[in-house]
Amino acid sequence: MAQTPLVLGTIANDGTGDGLRDTFTKGEANHTELYSVGGWGYYKDAATTPTTQTFTTTPAKMQIDGGHANSESGYLPREIRGTAELWDTTNDKILPIELGDAYDVRIEVTIDSITASSQFLTLQLDIAGGVSPTNVVFTHELNKPKTLPATVSFTFPIFCLATFIANGGQLFFNTDGGTMVCSAPAILIKRDFKGSL
Repeated sequence: MAQTPLVLGTIANDGTGDGLRDTFTKGEANHTELYSVGGWGYYKDAATTPTTQTFTTTPAKMQIDGGHANSESGYLPREIRGTAELWDTTNDKILPIELGDAYDVRIEVTIDSITASSQFLTLQLDIAGGVSPTNVVFTHELNKPKTLPATVSFTFPIFCLATFIANGGQLFFNTDGGTMVCSAPAILIKRDFKGSL
């Protein structure tokens, strides 16, 4: 919904402005729109059967099934709460709501083991929708932890244009050499701004 401006009239009490009821109706609509914008979803892999993924130098998609008891969808933006999600647990991708939206994304993963030649793990957020990254909009390198297992997390902002809306966002990980075995992945997606405001 676009902003509903109040009609003030030319001069005070000239009868050309909105009446009291119309003024409050428009004000309430504007307030509801702003109140409904924000929200977040947290998706973590199931505790009983956590996904363990071995990442190599070839990018592979991070899988998060959202089956953990700590996963939370009760605080999603009101316009999708109860009808949609911000993370597709079947296809493992971010599902932005509308063009122009802005989000903060936090990734958590436990690195269980590393072969000696691997020094860092690279994350790529890809919006092409394919089986490998071809339209990367964000890259981050996680350095090799000093002790294992180690849970690492980081947060980054993203915004959504047409390609992201059409394809969603997939998370690909790869190493600089050797392998890293990771488990307990989780993602927090928080909508900060609605594109149509």
